[in-house]
Amino acid sequence: MIQEYINRHFYYLAIFALVFGVIFYDTLNLTFTDEICALYALVLYFFYIYHTPNWRISKLFLAVIGIFLFYLAYSFIIHSNVPSAIVMDFIIQLKPYLGFFCIFAIAPELNKKRRLIIQLLCIVFAVYLFILGLVALTDKMFLYHFMVHPSRFATAVSIVAVLYLYVGDYSIKDKLVFLAILAIGFVSGRSKFFGFFLISLFLVFGMPHVRLKLSLKNVVVIFVVLLGVFLVAKNKIFLYFDISNFESSDGTKDLIARLALYYFGWVILKDFIPFGSGFASYATFASSEYYSPLYAKYDIDKIYGLSPDYNEFICDTYYPVLAQFGFAGVILFFAFWIWILYEAIKWQKISPDFKKFTIVVLIVSFFLIECTSDATITHNRGLFMMMLLGWIMAEMKRDAKRVAADKTNDES
Repeated sequence: MIQEYINRHFYYLAIFALVFGVIFYDTLNLTFTDEICALYALVLYFFYIYHTPNWRISKLFLAVIGIFLFYLAYSFIIHSNVPSAIVMDFIIQLKPYLGFFCIFAIAPELNKKRRLIIQLLCIVFAVYLFILGLVALTDKMFLYHFMVHPSRFATAVSIVAVLYLYVGDYSIKDKLVFLAILAIGFVSGRSKFFGFFLISLFLVFGMPHVRLKLSLKNVVVIFVVLLGVFLVAKNKIFLYFDISNFESSDGTKDLIARLALYYFGWVILKDFIPFGSGFASYATFASSEYYSPLYAKYDIDKIYGLSPDYNEFICDTYYPVLAQFGFAGVILFFAFWIWILYEAIKWQKISPDFKKFTIVVLIVSFFLIECTSDATITHNRGLFMMMLLGWIMAEMKRDAKRVAADKTNDES
């Protein structure tokens, strides 16, 4: 009875988040949607905890909250910004992990009817996005009116495609429809989307033929895929990650804002060892709303797009944000994704079903690519993907228990 209540309300949450947190978020300017979704997930989590024996609380979730609370206290101690900015950034940075761990804990399980409805919604929204894409081919500014930026159009397409694939049967038809939906994103012209498309093509159509072990064949296959991703995104990679370009400039520090964020992010990491510059201090929305004193310290406030008068590009990427958390935070950030992949690999070793494993790797790839040039992980669409990831990981965990139980019954 309790689980059915959880399942029903997660179903409502998933549809609400898809409609108002992904598709029409920018069109209707629904800037509050992700906060509502995170709060909804948290309420479901508390309801679940209250109705479980001994209040089963995830130790890993508690550890994550403890880490964020440590950084909150640390930020207050070093006065990284004004208190309201620190609290704002604390909430924003915690939100995606809140979405993941809440859904992972409540472990929703949707029946075939509910999955079919979500799949049909994905088709409807794919048609809608396709129409937007067609119009955008004749009017380059069209997507800016509906999605604010072409990159957000690409992420919306990616989410609809991945969700469609997950709630379906993972048949050849589902895979082809997934690919067709994903192809709509080419209209965006984003290099990172091209890279994600190549990875998706390999994972969905090539992964079932690759055994999860270290071999020359697997190394060659992975190298070819990564090489393809590199080739389609090499210009952006050199632009964002070769910080020597900034040092070799004419000294006016007038290169584009994103390159500056990467360059000074590395500088701040070295200057604030090991825990970084603290919440709301660098490359985040809060650090632009409550303009961080760190920008003046490093003369960043003189760069176009990062100045007090025009700071629209301050939260235009994510990896530089890790400077707020220092080398310790960098390690913890990547440790989270390594843990996700480790758990997915463990599942795959006991199951012939490649769907869950493939989509987990897809979502991890999505975030690792998006973080290069967007703060998607802390935005509305990032929250949706994190909740979807929590749902998949929960189903993996539940299925693993069933496999173990069936094995025990067979042996007995």
